[in-house]
Amino acid sequence: MTTQVVHGVFGPKQVRQLKEVYERARVVEANYPESHIASKAAKRLIEAFEAVIQADGTVLDGQWLSEANPQGNA
Repeated sequence: MTTQVVHGVFGPKQVRQLKEVYERARVVEANYPESHIASKAAKRLIEAFEAVIQADGTVLDGQWLSEANPQGNA
């Protein structure tokens, strides 16, 4: 998903919030053993972010959050 598409769907504040959720999930996954319930939940959340589905069913590359660079006033 391109940055333009992200900004067309979400505003700058929402993009920052989504990026924060994604980054915190990565921290949780890294800090807990794979068998821990928090790690399992974080992994599912990360997978959801990385497998963004378009309306036509195609799976995108998962880089849309890291590429997002909100501009403007929030």
